Amino acid sequence: MIVFAPIACNIARMNWDDLRYFLAAVRGGTFSAAAVELGVNRTTVARRINQLERRLGHTLFIHQQKHYQLSQFGEDLYQQAIRLEQEILSLEEKLGLGEEHLEGQLRIAAPLGLGPEFISDLTAFSQQYPQIRWELLNTLDPIAALNQRKADVAIAVGNTCPPHIRGHFLGEMQRAVYASPRYLKRIPAETPLAGHHWIGWGQDLADSQAAKWIARELPDSVYKPAEVNSWNAILAAVRSGLGVAHLWCFLANSDRQLKAIRPPDDELSMGLWLMRPAHLPANARIKAFINTLRPVLKARLSAEGPT
Repeated sequence: MIVFAPIACNIARMNWDDLRYFLAAVRGGTFSAAAVELGVNRTTVARRINQLERRLGHTLFIHQQKHYQLSQFGEDLYQQAIRLEQEILSLEEKLGLGEEHLEGQLRIAAPLGLGPEFISDLTAFSQQYPQIRWELLNTLDPIAALNQRKADVAIAVGNTCPPHIRGHFLGEMQRAVYASPRYLKRIPAETPLAGHHWIGWGQDLADSQAAKWIARELPDSVYKPAEVNSWNAILAAVRSGLGVAHLWCFLANSDRQLKAIRPPDDELSMGLWLMRPAHLPANARIKAFINTLRPVLKARLSAEGPT
C-alpha cells in the first residue's frame, strides 16, 4: 500500500533493535511493561523510542493517562514491523537460533478464578524454561486481553474460536453437580435437584451457561443460600457444605471434599483452548508455552469423568 512506502524506506535505514523496543512498547502498553519485557529500565525504553521518532520524523505514541496509544504513523509502522518480525523469527527457526530467545516475560490471560487451577502446569513450564518470567492475568474475558494486547497468550474457555484468534483446541470440559460429604449427611444425593440447596451465580455472571441452566431448569422457589461470581468462590462454597453447584469435572474429581451427585450434563460442556492473536507472530516464548501446555492440559481433560 502507498501509505507504507515511506515507512519501508525508513525501516531500511534502521536496525532491528530499534523495532524490538518499539514492538515491546506497543504490546506492553507502557514503557515500564516494555522495560520488563526487554530486561532494561524504563528510561532506556523511553530514550530508544525518542531516538526512533527523531529518526523517522514522526510521533509514534500519544500519551493517554497511564497508557500510550499509537499514532496513525505508529500504527502503520507497527503493521510493517510485525511482518518483519515474522520474517526474522522464521529465519531464526530455520537456522535453529530460536532457543536464544527463550527468556523474558510472558503474559498469560486466564478466566477469572480459574487461572490458579493451572499453577501446577505453569510451575512445570517454569522448570523447563527458567529464564521465561510469566505473569498470570485473571480476567473475565481472556480473549479481550489478547485483543487489547494485555496478554501474549491465553488459556480460554469457549465453544468456538474467533476468526482473528489462533486457537489450539485442547478438549471438552464437562460439568456435573457436586456436593460435599458434609452436605450429603443432611440432604441425600438422590434428592430431586429442585430439593437441593443451590449455590447461585451473581449478577456479573448471570449470562453464563450455568446461571441460565439454573434459571431455566429449577423453580423460582429453589433454595439458594448464596450467590458468587468466581470459580474459587463457588468451589469453596460447595466444599463447605453450603449447597450444590455445577463444577468442572477435570478439577473437582481430584478433590476428596467433593462428590458428583449427577452425571455430566452435555449442555454445560465447554471447550478449553490455548489462544494467541492470529495477526501477531508467535515468538519463541509463546511457542514454547503452547508446545509445553498443550499435551499436559489435553491429558488432564482426557482423564476427567464423574467420581
